[in-house]
Amino acid sequence: MTRLRLIRPFRIALTLATAAGMTACSHLVVLHDPLTAGEHNDLGVAYESSGQLELAAKEYRKALRLDPHQARARVNLGNIEAAAGNWASAEKCYRRALSDSTTDYDAMNNLAVALLKQGRKLDEARALAERAVAAGGERDSVYRATLAEVKAGTPSGMEARR
Repeated sequence: MTRLRLIRPFRIALTLATAAGMTACSHLVVLHDPLTAGEHNDLGVAYESSGQLELAAKEYRKALRLDPHQARARVNLGNIEAAAGNWASAEKCYRRALSDSTTDYDAMNNLAVALLKQGRKLDEARALAERAVAAGGERDSVYRATLAEVKAGTPSGMEARR
């Protein structure tokens, strides 16, 4: 019994010393990312909304590492590329999003914009825009505007739609 009394105070002292030492650390290592792919995507949207595009892209990439088939994060990453004028990279993102979600009408619309901005595959751009318009929904006016731009063959002032 005497031995236990000596060990217990030692263990308590060791625990307190360890805790005190940790409070002096300036960096903690997190071994598990507590956020889901969807939460990383949402965080990216928040960063993007506040103009922090590099941080947004970083969060979209984290979302895609956790779920490589998350079309929404892929479209959002494409939008970052489009905002930077990297239309070929944006096109790749939108194509990949469509391969993961064949009915993602935002990806269709934005791919049509990317193709139009590059001045290539305008027949494909028109077909994509027509499919998005046929789907309708809350972004119908955006899809119709894209289709009109594609039909006119004028990419001036167009931006990828969010």
